[in-house]
Amino acid sequence: MLPSDLLAEILSRLPAKNACQLKCVSKHWLNTISTPHFKKLHYKKSIKNPHLVVIDESIKSNNYFTKTLTISTIDHLKQNPTSNLDKKFTIDILFQHDTNFSFNQCFICYNIKDNIWLYNLTTQQNQELPHVTTPMISFDLGYIPCSNEFKIVHVFGKKDDKVGYEIITLKDDNFVPTSWRILENHKNLYTRKIASLSVNGSIYWLVYDMQDNKKGIVCLDLENEEFRKISCPKECSITQKSLMIYQAQQLVEVKGLFGVAQFSANFSHVNIFVLRQGNKKKNKEEFWVKEFSLNLFHMGHWFKILGFVPFEEDNTNGELVFVPNNGRLLLYNTKKGSFKNVGEYNLLRYKHHSLYFDSLFCLGSSG
Repeated sequence: MLPSDLLAEILSRLPAKNACQLKCVSKHWLNTISTPHFKKLHYKKSIKNPHLVVIDESIKSNNYFTKTLTISTIDHLKQNPTSNLDKKFTIDILFQHDTNFSFNQCFICYNIKDNIWLYNLTTQQNQELPHVTTPMISFDLGYIPCSNEFKIVHVFGKKDDKVGYEIITLKDDNFVPTSWRILENHKNLYTRKIASLSVNGSIYWLVYDMQDNKKGIVCLDLENEEFRKISCPKECSITQKSLMIYQAQQLVEVKGLFGVAQFSANFSHVNIFVLRQGNKKKNKEEFWVKEFSLNLFHMGHWFKILGFVPFEEDNTNGELVFVPNNGRLLLYNTKKGSFKNVGEYNLLRYKHHSLYFDSLFCLGSSG
């Protein structure tokens, strides 16, 4: 019999679906795969082998009042990307209804009117969450690594033109709670949402304050459920002209840190800033650092940054994943300072793109 540590090291290299199937081999394998240690080990390896999820929107040919959302994936983005899309599932909704999406690990959080659902790309489990009774503004899915928990934050409208927050906590191998919990102690920091991103136990919103005519960042620490405001990097020229440019500022995750990508007006250049924290015990003040400055000249007229993938042997370097206006995938090697094309895909036809990776996190039924 293999020692548990050696068995965990071997099995953690498998896709999550295959690892789960091997639970039935023996009680020893079941116990090894079910431990928090194994799940953390698998998590660390999975983030270095991402997949891509895309969402297509089309009008049904036999019913012009209905549209179909098709969720598909491209597997093994870096190692050996599949040439064809793997269709996971479809959603039929009324044409006039907008569906929002929030992505994290292997989960897609989406809504159909006032009902919020959670879909697991690894297990293909589709779970409806408790119904929301307040006017929906937006929702975001975040992950807390230290406790292996997900939290979904629903932002809703109130009668006084302010916003409220309610939250639901999802635990591994546990029942889904039957109701949302209101976050009471918060200031009215959230105005008009431009973009959002979950990084390392926090959700960040890029918001636009119409009274001050400027952008800012609101952060919610998911563990202690406390809000704070963060100023944008000073070198980001947030002008009225740049406000008109679609996605001139994008939120990005780089090396496990929250960042902001600032594109030039013609998208020929991008500066990527990351938010760091002082190392001294008495000085934990946050500050912005320009991590990368990339020349994009002759490479496209529009870019979307999907994320950062660390190298197997080096967590401090990796590849930034871009989608330019030609619809191809671009990987930027932060160590070599060079770009390369991946695959022959035309991703512009898809409404949403996001990186995802396998996870052993499993939801129970509603409690």
